[in-house]
Amino acid sequence: MRVAIAYSAQRQTPDTDLTETVEALQHAIAALGHQALPMPLGYDSASFLSQLKALQPDVCWNLCEEASGRAGRELHAAALVELGDAPVTGTSAATLSLCLDKSIVRHVLRGVGVAVPDAVLVEGGGELPQSIPLPAIVKPACQDGSVGIDRDSVGHDRAAVLRAVERLHKSGWGPALVEQYIEGRELNVLLLGPAGGPVAHVALGEIELDGLPEGEPRILTYAGKWEPDSDAYQKTPARYPANVDAELAERLRAMGERVFRALKLSGYARMDVRVAADGNCYVIDVNGNPDISPDAGLQRALPSLGLDFPQFVALQLGWAHVR
Repeated sequence: MRVAIAYSAQRQTPDTDLTETVEALQHAIAALGHQALPMPLGYDSASFLSQLKALQPDVCWNLCEEASGRAGRELHAAALVELGDAPVTGTSAATLSLCLDKSIVRHVLRGVGVAVPDAVLVEGGGELPQSIPLPAIVKPACQDGSVGIDRDSVGHDRAAVLRAVERLHKSGWGPALVEQYIEGRELNVLLLGPAGGPVAHVALGEIELDGLPEGEPRILTYAGKWEPDSDAYQKTPARYPANVDAELAERLRAMGERVFRALKLSGYARMDVRVAADGNCYVIDVNGNPDISPDAGLQRALPSLGLDFPQFVALQLGWAHVR
């Protein structure tokens, strides 16, 4: 089998440096007895598409995080890869576009009975609505990778929330989602399965928040996710597998199945969940095509499923399909 690896050639942010990921994927594909064909996507999208069609791979692995040198264009890159007419791994461009807008995802999930925190959308230049959830975490409604989230993102009164909203708007990351802050555990739910389901594998991880200083909000910030030298990164490690009882694990599996089907996820995805003190679970984010780099949570979760990385790759190649 000839497997094209489409990846972003530019490196604008920590999560778009794909050098190690491409190398790991090449090794895994070779270990399976297939031929890996790296296809960098740069500024010339038309040339990339022409080369991809001329290559005529059996499968194209979409590893793109941006297009035309601009971070945040993951969905554009996915659409471009789909135009190559080969079966493609992972989540579709349409679903990646949906998942990028947290305000829309919330409505879809509530419609299928999945709990999400209360929230309001605040556009740039507007006043805060009279009724906002407090305490609240303020996050960009249309960004991923924890962009725009720091320890000042949580506000316990209207003044603090307004400051956080104004900061996002001034940074160009608006509109802002003012979301009820759920005090409790933060779990990552890895979902593996073909388009349309059923979910074949579920792995649970947990962001350790107990090491954060007293008085700081118990959240995973941008620094905690992407800046290894930061204090936040050192004090919010991820643990795999998560220490959960069988009842909670089953509830999360059922919730993940509903999310996977409702959002039309495919291949591999991650659902982030807050577990409140009363045991109720709330989905706070859904990520199609999450990071698969060697030190990412996905690869660290695979052993709990009895899988190594080449076996994960084999599953994805088998689930690839024409869009």
